[in-house]
Amino acid sequence: MLSRNIMLLAILTALLPFILFRNHVRDLLEIGRTYSTFHSYLKQHQNVLFRYPVTSQRNDDIALAEPVPRMIHQISLSDGRPNALLTKYEPAIESCKQLHPEWEMRVWTDRESESFMAKHYPEIHPHYVGYRQNIQRANILRYALLHHFGGVYLDLDVTCRVALDAPLGENSSVPTLTRLPWLTPGAYPAGVNNAFILARPQHPFLTELLQRVPSRDMSWGMPYVENMLSTGCMFFSNVWMSFVLRAQNEVVRKEDRIYVLADEAGDMEPQMLRGKVVTPLFEHGGASSWHGWDAAAIVLIGKHYGYFALVVLGLVSLLVFGSWRFLRGSRRGHQQRRRSSWRSITHAIGRFSLEKHDEEVGLMKDG
Repeated sequence: MLSRNIMLLAILTALLPFILFRNHVRDLLEIGRTYSTFHSYLKQHQNVLFRYPVTSQRNDDIALAEPVPRMIHQISLSDGRPNALLTKYEPAIESCKQLHPEWEMRVWTDRESESFMAKHYPEIHPHYVGYRQNIQRANILRYALLHHFGGVYLDLDVTCRVALDAPLGENSSVPTLTRLPWLTPGAYPAGVNNAFILARPQHPFLTELLQRVPSRDMSWGMPYVENMLSTGCMFFSNVWMSFVLRAQNEVVRKEDRIYVLADEAGDMEPQMLRGKVVTPLFEHGGASSWHGWDAAAIVLIGKHYGYFALVVLGLVSLLVFGSWRFLRGSRRGHQQRRRSSWRSITHAIGRFSLEKHDEEVGLMKDG
């Protein structure tokens, strides 16, 4: 009975972290699903890849009747302090202005951003103001701006090389990129990147993304991880994966489709805004100004994930072995106590029987 109780206690102790942190476990499982299914999904659904530059004709009709709004949104949050970022990134901002002279260019700063969220997304506003990092606010703000206004979002360190409304040529199934309902680059090693997003207003993916914000607002103990999983690229990619997997069994209107940038061969990497790179559309400065100590630690783990997996496996093995030794020792001690108790009882019975026998013999002699 005792060993059974100990085993039950050990099982409950092992399950307790999964119960207490079930939402964290859910997010980690979503990461596993994204990493394991992203590339296989794209292999089976090549039409999700939008190849640029366009070299061959697509037969499907994917063009919107009207282009997305001619607005480029950029974000610079500084907690109300003088904002030096705008000066630093002025050349990049100016490059996009010159290539899009008829577009509205808007850099969103602290006060107007909070007012916008409070007015148009009051259910998300408490999370927006409650985030510990400006990058979390910047992520949520870009999704909300595109959901409300539509247009294009660009990180401040993105230099424009080509006008996004430039004609794509006679081989293209869309006249311009701006006639697509949704477009983003891919991310490494899996998923999609939110440094450049082109979207029509009220796109259902953005609706789903914003609906999930409250349930993903959790503490992770590490700033980089907390941003990535609450609002950043991993959150963005996990929701993207859920959206496309569900949509593959449905008839999706062309206004609701989503596309990932690739080159003419269908390779996403040449279009990725990863680090300091030059792509056909943009030049990316790779600022990553929000990265902290934990980002470096995660990069280190990523480079040596094999060794890290062995360490984790070793620790788990030690935990299992220790639990087994503890249970075995407890069971052995219980058995020894039972034997000792049985010997004591046997000895007492034997002694009682001997005393009874001597008493009976004495009575017979007296009789």
